[in-house]
Amino acid sequence: MFKIESYITPILLSYVDKYVRDFKPADAQVSLWGGGVALHNLVLKADVLQQEVALPFTLVSGRIHELLIQVPWTKIMSEPIIVTIDTIECILSLHPPPEESPPPESPRTQVVEAPPGYMRALVRRVVSNIALRVHHLIVKYVQDDIVLSLNVKHLAVDSAGPDWQPAFADIEQSDPVLRRLVRLDDLTLCLDRADADGKIRFYQEPLLYRCQLDFRCFSFTSFPFCIFF
Repeated sequence: MFKIESYITPILLSYVDKYVRDFKPADAQVSLWGGGVALHNLVLKADVLQQEVALPFTLVSGRIHELLIQVPWTKIMSEPIIVTIDTIECILSLHPPPEESPPPESPRTQVVEAPPGYMRALVRRVVSNIALRVHHLIVKYVQDDIVLSLNVKHLAVDSAGPDWQPAFADIEQSDPVLRRLVRLDDLTLCLDRADADGKIRFYQEPLLYRCQLDFRCFSFTSFPFCIFF
């Protein structure tokens, strides 16, 4: 008999291992089997994220204060896995990172055993409904003495059904679309000037102040789209 835990756990940990430096999946496996794992003071792999997201900027650095993964094993087919990030800060720049930066880690391939046919559909359904919660997202773009900062107090990403209502959604062959509801609360955008020491002495009025933004995203045959409203 196949247990869904043996397939979901390595998939979740492989994502963390892909984007976080010095992460050892084996150290978190037992905690995740127990229903949740908390990771602290994580350093993101800027080079990997740069390739994945394909930003027009250089991701200089990224850090996460706390990452919490909660898995409702007893209700895994009706309630989503919730990934919660408490404080993530990213620094962007037009300039490439300095040459003395440590070289990127050689990719480590974590082999995830493919589930049998009937289990594959269940695993896909569970992974497609993962929910994301971010508390305190901080993104700073630094160019010479210009500092553009984006602060979001709360960000939530949830799956939705065909009517765009929050739901633990199925992916049907007749309608192979993954729908996501994204909400940003308390969004503030600032443009300031730093002095020679890199410090901001006087802050300007925000370009955006404590705004709320909702939009819908869907992917179909690997092409993502977003609709703002």
